[in-house]
Amino acid sequence: MAIPIAESLKLGFADIMMRKVRSIVTVIGIILGVMCIMVVLAIVNGMNESTMSWMEERGGLNKIEVEQNWFYDFSKGGDPSFSLKEIRYLQSLIPEAEAFNPTVQEWEAVINKGDIRYSTSLRGVMPDFVKVEQWDIAKGRFIKDLDIDQHSNVIVLGSTVAKEFFGNNDPLGQIISVGNQQFIVVGVMAERFMPTQGGQIGMGENALEYLNRRCFIPISTMISKVNPGSKISSIDIRAKSPEEAKELRRKVENIVLNLKNGKHLFQVTSAKEQLDTMQANAKIFEAIFVLIAVISLLVGGIVIMNIMLASIRERTREIGVRIAVGARRRDIFIQFLVQTVLITALGGILGILLGFAILDKVGSYLQIKVLASVQMIWVALLVSIGVGLIFGVGPAIRAARLDPVIALREE
Repeated sequence: MAIPIAESLKLGFADIMMRKVRSIVTVIGIILGVMCIMVVLAIVNGMNESTMSWMEERGGLNKIEVEQNWFYDFSKGGDPSFSLKEIRYLQSLIPEAEAFNPTVQEWEAVINKGDIRYSTSLRGVMPDFVKVEQWDIAKGRFIKDLDIDQHSNVIVLGSTVAKEFFGNNDPLGQIISVGNQQFIVVGVMAERFMPTQGGQIGMGENALEYLNRRCFIPISTMISKVNPGSKISSIDIRAKSPEEAKELRRKVENIVLNLKNGKHLFQVTSAKEQLDTMQANAKIFEAIFVLIAVISLLVGGIVIMNIMLASIRERTREIGVRIAVGARRRDIFIQFLVQTVLITALGGILGILLGFAILDKVGSYLQIKVLASVQMIWVALLVSIGVGLIFGVGPAIRAARLDPVIALREE
């Protein structure tokens, strides 16, 4: 007499309800393991989305950066800067670049208007800056080629700087001073905003507020008037696509290396490759934490296996009766395997529900973004069912192999 799957499920539910305390103890390990998997996957998903958002806010995956190599041993000689001649030469060799912007920076420049003084990061840039950074102008205009050619005294303010100096008044056309030079305000950058992650100290609510506190002038004006003798120490380049950025990065790296006589004075990085590296590192952490959760599930699986073996000993006579009245050994096997999977699946569902219930609290406590997905549900559920299958096979085989004669003698 074959035992239908529906009957096996019914018997499984009946056994769970009959032994409530044992069932609760059995599924606790599964619940905690599945809950951990849910939380870990949500944290990793949130980190990946936050990283992607950060990259997009900083110019996207098409961006390539040339910066001083701080790991270089400068006792070997070399000047980690570019001349305007080298900049023009480098730009001429990469016509495939969509945008090209060298930068000269003064980290603690003081600008003032009347009695108002403000310390800012002053950047000497070229017109392509807004293309490279994918940063819009809120008011007025940005620096033009004519400003570069004429060494014009024009300045573009960050949104916070504009508020500090002019409040709700229109800053365009106003005069402010940088050192002994006077500049006319021709534009205000759009505000950049991204919620702070992880509770960074001193960051406030906006992780990109430091960008809003910057000011921009023509690179030629910076070098000739504001800070004579200052050098170009970084270059930002925008490729046409993330895929082209990888190849362009290698080309730029070779050109810079040749310009500096084979000395690794600069490091050339692409946002796409940085993202790939960060995601690879995130997968390592994900694997470690998921492994810890799986260990918890394995412990739960061992507990389930032991409890199912004890259940078989208690139900030996029942198994003997079923075999005696016509149940096949594979029916007994399926009955006990289905019961084990039912227990772990129930633990998986409860773990998923509990995981979802605490995601917001975990995100608030760690001050990071957590992001749930349908994939997480399937992974957690399949893992819990898999534990039932793995640890339910042994007890099910033992039940199926019982000798009905000996089983019927069991009291």
